[in-house]
Amino acid sequence: MFTDVKKIKTFVAIVEEGSFTGAADRLNMAQPWVSVQLKQLEEMLDLTLVERSKGKLVKLSPNGREFFPIAKKLLSACSEATEEIRALRNRDRGKLVLGVDPITLYIPERNELIKRFMTQFQDTELQLVSRTPTELFDGLRNGEFDLILTSSPSPDEEEIEVLPLYEYDLRLLVPKANAQRYERSINGSIADAQILTLPDSYHPPMFSWLKSALAPSNVRWMECPESSFQALIRYSSMLGIATLSPDLSDSIPEMRNEMEICPVRDTQLKVRWGLMRRAGYRKKAPESFWRMAAKAPLLERAA
Repeated sequence: MFTDVKKIKTFVAIVEEGSFTGAADRLNMAQPWVSVQLKQLEEMLDLTLVERSKGKLVKLSPNGREFFPIAKKLLSACSEATEEIRALRNRDRGKLVLGVDPITLYIPERNELIKRFMTQFQDTELQLVSRTPTELFDGLRNGEFDLILTSSPSPDEEEIEVLPLYEYDLRLLVPKANAQRYERSINGSIADAQILTLPDSYHPPMFSWLKSALAPSNVRWMECPESSFQALIRYSSMLGIATLSPDLSDSIPEMRNEMEICPVRDTQLKVRWGLMRRAGYRKKAPESFWRMAAKAPLLERAA
């Protein structure tokens, strides 16, 4: 039944923080996503755990009070199991589990780096796992991944070491069929423009930074119905709404064929991808990959 520890962790955070807002801050996720996680947990259990008033936590229901200590026991058991699994993985020195942001698939230098590692370290089993940035950070913390390759910023600056690898300027992608609607934006200004974006929960630190940086431009944000980069490009074209993206048109023909790729002159925005690990983590195979990546020149895609 308990296949998603994140939902249980969210419930415990809501109770201990006393509010959805406090739980969102503690878990570094968007507040609406906290409500979604709680609702899904209640549906999974077929129990009402909290009593709400206008969407806010009022108090635990009787079932909620009984489930809370059960939830704490489940999290404790999961934590112990995670440490045992981590110890098991530390003994498996010939394996590297690398979590990757799906977008990095379109960065040719990433694939070349992986190919070079596999050629030089043929005795090492390299397992690539593609996940969203939020899932990658969670997996890095709980020991599921040795290293992750995703975009900065990271949520735990003190707990995560970052090796910068790739840097791209952020571009405004305007569907060609609606170019007239975005004529001002095509000329470099995104003030008052409507922009389609992935849900905040896809990468909370990144979107918090982006929306803060563009706050003076009074951008009107619209959330993509699906949480994937491919869906973002598809819905942007289908709905005729511009979006922001690094220019990966050399690897994604649809981007080049269907979009006007425009510089953003209101402010300089760059997306940086880096290799990340838990601070102090020095397992043999991940360390070899880290050192190889450190010797590669930083790739810059400037305006």
